[in-house]
Amino acid sequence: MPTLKRNIILGLLSILCAASSHAGPNDSIPFKYAGHIYFPTVVNDSIRCNLIFDTGGADIFGVDSIFLAQSKWRPSRFAAAKARGAAGTKRIRIITDTTKVKLGDVESTYDIVPIFSLRDVVDCHTDGIIGNRDINTTFFEINFEHGYMRRHPSLPAKTADYTRLPIVYKNNKILFNAAVRIGDTVMRGLYLMDTGSGGTIDFTSEAARKYKLDSIPRKRQITDISNFGIGSKEQEYYVDMQSDLIIIGGDTIRKRVVSYLPEGVGAMGSREHLGIVGNAIWSKYNLLLDIAHRCVYIKRFKKDKGPSAEYDYGFRSRTDICDGWIVSSLVRDGDAKRAGMEIGDTIVAVNGKPAKDFTWAEEENIGDVPHQTLDIRGLDGKAKHVKLEARERW
Repeated sequence: MPTLKRNIILGLLSILCAASSHAGPNDSIPFKYAGHIYFPTVVNDSIRCNLIFDTGGADIFGVDSIFLAQSKWRPSRFAAAKARGAAGTKRIRIITDTTKVKLGDVESTYDIVPIFSLRDVVDCHTDGIIGNRDINTTFFEINFEHGYMRRHPSLPAKTADYTRLPIVYKNNKILFNAAVRIGDTVMRGLYLMDTGSGGTIDFTSEAARKYKLDSIPRKRQITDISNFGIGSKEQEYYVDMQSDLIIIGGDTIRKRVVSYLPEGVGAMGSREHLGIVGNAIWSKYNLLLDIAHRCVYIKRFKKDKGPSAEYDYGFRSRTDICDGWIVSSLVRDGDAKRAGMEIGDTIVAVNGKPAKDFTWAEEENIGDVPHQTLDIRGLDGKAKHVKLEARERW
């Protein structure tokens, strides 16, 4: 689905070792939802950081390389490793010091901490990422409605109003049965629950071939994107099309744009799941993960909106290393592309306001501005001035 910010962080990441939020209950973990679940925490008793909670990240706690370099954290032991993610396999460094990290009021230790270029995939607000290793023996609530996560010692009574969704829990990953219909084609089977994805549903390349998604007679939109996820594949493209129905549990979601990766690798290549379900879906629900009993409880609190005007480019805020937002995706033959924008350009101002002066909230809401005049510095260092108008694309 085309949005100003879109990516899959880890998707099924595994490590192969080689040498301002709403107030919740008092014991809750407040988070900011901005396509991903960002929450503040402390590493090794004193290093404050913003982590992304990623159910697709399995048992990983990883740190961003720029954050590590700019922080007071000074690990003493390192090793090499290979990481597999949504963009294939990549050789990385890992910290082998025992590292402490807090998830709410519970402190856990990790013997291995991979170092990723997370901000190249997400944005400068991302200091690290953590998976669901430390919540698989408890009842764990993700309340998108009020912006908090919370452990529960027993099953809360309020789940009587929720739908119970059976899951398959394998290698610290949450898989569940769902169905998607596009025209006469129904894709029914296992999907990955991935709060590390900001999209709706992304089908793997294997699923796209199996169900011949390229042959379905329907409007399509092709988007080129850089650094789609962790891995060695730096450039990717995906295809958007509108689904008729998405069925999760007893809930039916209509007319949502879904995506597939014809040349997907890693977590988006050949997998047992048909695709991954991201936060553009989950953020409409409150969730209670009961991994020990192999189920997730879901309750919809937000209705789907109809089609709205949008832009056809994406960016990542990188004001930690430059003076603007890096253009990360462009719809082929779209308005932004025709206006002269290129992947890798730096947006230095929007409607006369410097990008580095935008608050995080203003940055997240920039897609709601109906007209944009962009001051851009191209890859060649030359200035560009681009005028765009948001419009309905479906």
